[in-house]
Amino acid sequence: MILVESGPADERAFEAKLQFTRQLVSCGHEAFIDQDSVPEALTGTRLYDAVAFLASADEADISMVVVIGAEAIDETTLRRLRNLRLPPDCPVRAVGWFADHQARIAAQSRLAYVLGFEPEIVDLDDLQPNPLRKGSIAPLFAGHCQPSGPQATGAQSRRLLLVLSAQMLEDDDTLADLDMLSGLSGLELVLLTSGQGKELIRKNAYPLPLAFGFGELAPETFAAMADMIAVFGPSVPGEQVAGVCLDMMRNGAVVLDCTQGSALVATGAPAVRGPYRLAGLLPFLQSNILPNLDRLGQEAAGHAWLRGNDFRRLETALGLPEAASEGRGVPAGEAKMIFMPTNGVGLGHAQRASLVAREVEEIGADGRVGFAAYPSCIPLLQSKGFDCMPLVARSEHHDAPNANDLVNYLRLRQLHRTGDTLVFDGGYVFDSVFRTILEKQLTGIWIRRGLWQAGQARRTPLEREAVFRRVIVPEEAFPELNTDYSFGPKVHRVGPIVQESRQTPNQRANLRAALAEKFGRPYERLIVTMLGGGVAADRNSQLQTICAEVEAHPDWLHLMVVWPSAKVAAGLHGWSNSHPVTTQRALDLCRAGDLMVSASGYNSVHEAYYHAIPAIFIPQMASYMDDQDRRARAMSERDLAVTLAPQDLMSLQRELVDCLENGKAEDLRDRLGAAAPPERGTGAAAELIREVVHDER
Repeated sequence: MILVESGPADERAFEAKLQFTRQLVSCGHEAFIDQDSVPEALTGTRLYDAVAFLASADEADISMVVVIGAEAIDETTLRRLRNLRLPPDCPVRAVGWFADHQARIAAQSRLAYVLGFEPEIVDLDDLQPNPLRKGSIAPLFAGHCQPSGPQATGAQSRRLLLVLSAQMLEDDDTLADLDMLSGLSGLELVLLTSGQGKELIRKNAYPLPLAFGFGELAPETFAAMADMIAVFGPSVPGEQVAGVCLDMMRNGAVVLDCTQGSALVATGAPAVRGPYRLAGLLPFLQSNILPNLDRLGQEAAGHAWLRGNDFRRLETALGLPEAASEGRGVPAGEAKMIFMPTNGVGLGHAQRASLVAREVEEIGADGRVGFAAYPSCIPLLQSKGFDCMPLVARSEHHDAPNANDLVNYLRLRQLHRTGDTLVFDGGYVFDSVFRTILEKQLTGIWIRRGLWQAGQARRTPLEREAVFRRVIVPEEAFPELNTDYSFGPKVHRVGPIVQESRQTPNQRANLRAALAEKFGRPYERLIVTMLGGGVAADRNSQLQTICAEVEAHPDWLHLMVVWPSAKVAAGLHGWSNSHPVTTQRALDLCRAGDLMVSASGYNSVHEAYYHAIPAIFIPQMASYMDDQDRRARAMSERDLAVTLAPQDLMSLQRELVDCLENGKAEDLRDRLGAAAPPERGTGAAAELIREVVHDER
C-alpha cells in the first residue's frame, strides 16, 4: 500500500494529503494515511472525508511512501518517517514545488538523514509547466478514472455548480440574482461556498438551492453532480475547488471562469470566460452556454492542456504500477435495492419498510432487495426472509455523538455499488446516508413519515431532500394531521402504510388460551402495553401504575411488550399478574387483547385504527420525535381512543377500570369497527419505487 505523507503537518496539509490519497484510490491504487497523523481539530464532515482512508502505518504493508509538499517538510513529518524504519528497498518519493536546485537538494538531504537512504525527488515545476494552481500542497492533476458524468436530475434538466464566497452572499443583490437563476426552467442550482456562506444561506428568506461547504465532499463527487461549474470571486478559492474544476473538465463538463482575474483561463485551461458579475450569468447561460453545452464539454475533455495535466504523468514520475480504474458501471441484474430503517429501539420504521420491500418484490424488483438496519430490527427483518447488514446503533459509550454513523458510513460505502438503490425510512437524513448517495451515485428514495412538532428544526432535513430522486410520504389517517413540508414533482403522498393482521376469531381464541397456559392462570381481561423502550421517555411510573391496578384484579392479565434492545426496570419483574414479553407478533397479541395501552407512534395508532383495537394512548414527546400528542388526540377527539398525559397516573387507573369493567373498551371497539379508514398506501409506495428505479436503469 502507498503511504501518503505531507511536508507540513498542519490541518491544511492534512486536507491536501487526503485529497491526493483520494485521487490515488479513485485511479485504482491502494493508498492510505497514517491514522496517527489526524489533527485533533478534525471534526464533522472532515472526519467522514478521512475515515475511509485511514490505517495504522505500524500495521500496514507499505509498498511506497509519497511525501507531498516536500519543499516545506517539518520536524513532525520527519519524526514520523524515521519511526517507520523503512527498508532501503521501499521507494520514497518527495513531491513538491522547489524554488531552485538548492531547495531540492535540501529537501532530499533532510529526508535521507531520517530514512537512511536517498529518496527520489519529483519537481512539479518540471512535470507541470502550466498548472491550474501553482504552489498547491496536493498535486493537482486531472484523474484518469472512467468519467461518470453528472447524476441524473430529471428529464431535460441541467445542473450548475455555483462557486460563491461568503462576502458575495452577504449582498442582497446576489441573493436576488440567485433567485432569478433558480427560476430558469430546466436548470438546477447547487451552491459551493464556505461554512460561513452556508450559514448565510440558511438564515435567508429566499428559497435558495442546496449548498455545500468547499470541502464538504470529495472533488470527484462534486464533479459528478453537475454539467457546469461557474467560479466567481477574485480567484479560485482553494485546492479543492481547483480539483473540482479539473475533474469536471475531464468529465466533459463546462467550466465557466467568472473570476475577476480570469484565474482559470490565464493558465491555458479549457475554461470558458464568463461574466464576473452574477447578474450577467443568466443571459450568458441562455445565449452562449446552454445551446452549445455538449460541444463545449467535448472540446474541453479533448484539450491539449488537459493532456498535459493528466494524472498519468504523475503516476509515471512516481513509478507507480499501472492500475485499473475503478469500475463505474454496474452489470445488468447485479444492482441492489437496500432499505434502511432508522429504529433505535422500537420497530416502527423497520415494520413499514419491510411491508414496502415485500410489495416491491411481489411487483417485480429490478435488483436484489435487502436491508441495512440496527440490531433491534434484524431479527424481525430476517424472520421475513430479508438479508440484512447490521449497522451500529448510537451508544453512550461512544466518544463522539457521530461515532456510530462514521462506522455506518464505511459499511454503507462497502455495501453499495454505483447505480444501486437506497430506500431510506427515517425523519433525519444521517451524514452516512447523505454522503453515500452522492458518492456512489445511488438512486436515493426517502420514505418520510412526518408529523413534526411545532418549532422542530426542519431546514437541515429538507435541505437533504435534494439528494433523493423521490420522496414518498405515507399519510396520516386523519386529514388535519397531513402537512406538506416540501413540494415538487419528486414528492408523492400515499395512503397510510400499515401492516395487516388476518387473525380469525378461532386464532384469537387459541392465542388467548395459549397465553393462559403459558402463564399458568386463567383470565378474563387481557391488557397489552407498548409504551416504548425508555429512550424517548422513562415509562416506569406508568407501567408500575398499570401493574398495581392489574394486581387488584385477579381475572386480569397484563403483558408488557419489550422491544429487543429496550431496558426493563427490575421492579417490573415482581408482579404476579404482569409479565414482560418479547414478540415479533405484537399486532396479533394486541388483537387478541381487550385493551392496548401504548405510545402513539405512527404504527401503533394506525394499527389500532385499522384493526379496531381499543386503546389508551400515552404520547411520547421527545424533541427529536414526531407530534405523538396530535396524532393521539385526533383519535380521542373522534371517540376512537383515550388519550392521557404521561403524568396523569390517577386518570390512567380510572380509565383502566372504565375500559375493562364498565364496557368502555367494547364501546371503542364498536366505534372503530364502524369507521372507514383510508386505503392503505403500501402498494402505491412500492410502485413509485419500481417506477423510479426502472427509469434510472
